[in-house]
Amino acid sequence: MRARNKRDSADFGLSFLDCICCGFGAIVLLFVITMGSANQMIQSLRDRLQEVTQQRLSRLEQLDAQEVEISRRAEIAEDKAEQAERRNTQLRSMVDELALQLAQLEAGQEAKMVELEKEKTEIASMQKELEVEMNLPDINLPVGLPVESNYIAFVFDTSGSMRDTATENLHAAAVEKIRNVLDSYPEIKGVQFLDADGRFMLPGTPGIWLTDDPATREGALRVLASYAYFSNSNPVPGIFRAIRSLYQPDNEDMRMAVFVFGDEFTGKAEPVLQRLEQINPRKEDGRRHVSINAVGFPTVLGYPLLGSHTGMKYANLMREVAFRHDGAFIAVRNER
Repeated sequence: MRARNKRDSADFGLSFLDCICCGFGAIVLLFVITMGSANQMIQSLRDRLQEVTQQRLSRLEQLDAQEVEISRRAEIAEDKAEQAERRNTQLRSMVDELALQLAQLEAGQEAKMVELEKEKTEIASMQKELEVEMNLPDINLPVGLPVESNYIAFVFDTSGSMRDTATENLHAAAVEKIRNVLDSYPEIKGVQFLDADGRFMLPGTPGIWLTDDPATREGALRVLASYAYFSNSNPVPGIFRAIRSLYQPDNEDMRMAVFVFGDEFTGKAEPVLQRLEQINPRKEDGRRHVSINAVGFPTVLGYPLLGSHTGMKYANLMREVAFRHDGAFIAVRNER
């Protein structure tokens, strides 16, 4: 009885162990079966994760590129802002400078107006004296000219005011006055012609005296009548050139005279007078090396606001030059 009970207990224990092993085997089998599907799921998840990661990396690269582009545009915008600021500074500086220039011009204009009023007053005060001096008797030959000269140089103003507006040739009356002066010297050793700028008017004759004869005189007068070069309204350069180029200090027989024909002077008289004292001093006998004479034409005196003061400047200058340099000043009547 006892032996059977012991056997029954052993059988029960083996059965239970079998059940447990079978159950465990079933669990293992189930785990093995489920592991295949889990691996597939894990691989799918891994692939999906790699795809998402690749998308995120691609997006990150795009964001980096956008950041670089934004930085570049920001630098460009900053450069443009700096350029705009510099231009703005330059414009402000230019505006300030223009404002200063405008103020200076306005001040200069006021000064010019004051100077113009002074010149008008001077014109009004000098007009009566000038009219008396310019209206000399109607004569053909100049009066008071030194007749002992044997070399004569003519300096002629060839500016627009000394020309006929229709032909642009020199006024016939002015050329005729040169003829009158030449007729006053029937026998001289040399003659020459310069314009107010110091150009020798006859081609191929700079710095040399022309032998005086009727053919030379007539040819010179024809050239002068149609002389094409316009000079400034300032005879001073021509006077200086004539003295420096033509006077011969070693020629003891030379008694040179300069005749100036013009109507205007735009400079200042005092420097001219000082310079003439240097280049045309007095000799031991008290006379000048070169006598300077002048003929004044009233071409601008009829226009008080358009240049009559330059006409008076010419008359006053040449009157003083002629007085100091052993010459004569002749004013021509308005013959037009």
